[in-house]
Parts: sequence; structure tokens; C-alpha cells
Amino acid sequence: MGFHQTLLRFITITSFSLLAIACANKTVQEADLPEQEYYQKAQAALEDGLPTTAVKHLKDLTNRYPFGEYTVRAELDLIYAYLSAGDYIAAHANVERFIKNHPDHSSLDYAFYMRALSTYKSTESFLGRYLDLDPSERDVSELTTSFNEFSLLLKRFPDSQYAPDSKVRMIYLRNIIARHEVQVARYYFKRKAPLSALRRGQTVLEQYPSSDSIEDALAIVIQAYMDLEQYDLAQNNIEFLIENFPSSSRLDENNKFITASLPKDAEPDFLYWVTLGAID
Repeated sequence: MGFHQTLLRFITITSFSLLAIACANKTVQEADLPEQEYYQKAQAALEDGLPTTAVKHLKDLTNRYPFGEYTVRAELDLIYAYLSAGDYIAAHANVERFIKNHPDHSSLDYAFYMRALSTYKSTESFLGRYLDLDPSERDVSELTTSFNEFSLLLKRFPDSQYAPDSKVRMIYLRNIIARHEVQVARYYFKRKAPLSALRRGQTVLEQYPSSDSIEDALAIVIQAYMDLEQYDLAQNNIEFLIENFPSSSRLDENNKFITASLPKDAEPDFLYWVTLGAID
């Protein structure tokens, strides 16, 4: 075989190889489906309990048809799909985007409700799910945010169909947050910080007056004032305790306040600190 023939054969083989590699590396572009088909696939996935699959179809729809007939509906369903899939951060982010882009939409109350719900769901932690700890023994900042978001829904849409459920959830959240403030106040007593304990007790009385921790909060306020030697203020709160909780375990048979202060030499240990008083 001559030199020219060998060279031609080499060039032919090389060209074929390069073409094959190029074809192999070329991204296959999925053909667009009709908008309605994406939406129907998403609905079927949701009905079958496959929210992650629904998310994919809904995102395909909104990406390919940003101004389509089903786009806004898909944006709302995407929030629900993310929530159902347990991706609460994505659900919340999509709610925020929807509220910003559609401030006058007829389903805005639903968006407000889902925003509060996604915040609440995101507070579920490993400790809460697997160790069955009282939620008030954990950080409640997200629960407070959820409470405020439910409250905003009720202010904006008092007649919304989601208002009754929001009220029930707010009562639950309010009681958890108030109990948490009581837990922290008790921790501050352990730390010999009655002024900090006083502030926590006052927070419950002022911000969550309908919670189920009012009696505990009053006892904290009274004890804190006594430790601070503010006896007149302590007595004022004792009278309020007698009036509102005449059978309180903090009162003896003569309506005298039973001191609840810790021994002066009490020191919090590490386990008490990390559990905010849940484990002493």
C-alpha cells in the first residue's frame, strides 16, 4: 500500500472517529410537549403520591411556557408539590415569588397560607421527629415566624377558607412559644439571672395572654421580683394570681405565694443548658 493511500485511510478513520465522538457528546434535546400535557402529567403524579415527579413536570411547564395558559396554575401547584415532597425551603421560596409576581391573584390567600405552613413544617427536626421531644424545648424562632405568617393571613383575608385552620394552628403555636419562654426563664433562674427571667415571664403575659402558660409566667414574674427585692411589684402580681388562679399550686392555704426560687448554690449543668431545663 502506497504512502498516499495509507494517509488517506488514516484521515478517513480519524474523521469518522471524531464524528462519532461528537455525536456521542451531543446533548439530546427533548422535544417540547404541549403545555396541557405537562400539566396533566403533573396532576397524575400528584394523585399517585409522586410529588417529586410532579415537581419535574411543573417546572418543565413553567420553563417552556412562561406565559402559557396553565403557567400560573402550575406555579401554585408547584408550591403544593414541593411541600408534599418535604422540600419546605423550596416551597417557601416559590410562595414568596408567587406573592411578589401576582399580588392581586384570586388565590393569594392560599399562597399566604402555604407560606405559613411551609415555615411551620420546616421546623420539624431530627430531635422532634425521632426523640419525641416537646417542641417548646427546641428553638422556636421558626415557629414564631410561622405564627406571624398565619397572623398576617388572618389580617389580610379574615374570611378566607383557610382562616379556621390558621386560627387552630396559631393557638397551638402560641402555646408552644409561651411554654418555651417559660422554659428559658427557668434556665435563667438556674443561672441566677432573675432580671432575664423576669423579661421572659413578661413576654408571655404581654404577647401571649391567651396561652396556657399564664399561671407559670405569673409565678416566674413574682419570683423574679422577689429575687430582685421589688416586693411591691411582686405583691401586685400575687394579687393578680389570686384573682385569676385561686386554686393555683403556687399559693398556700392562706393565699401566700410559695417561693419557687432555686437554692442559692444551685448551678446549671451542661445537660440542663443544652435542653433549656428539659433535663435537670
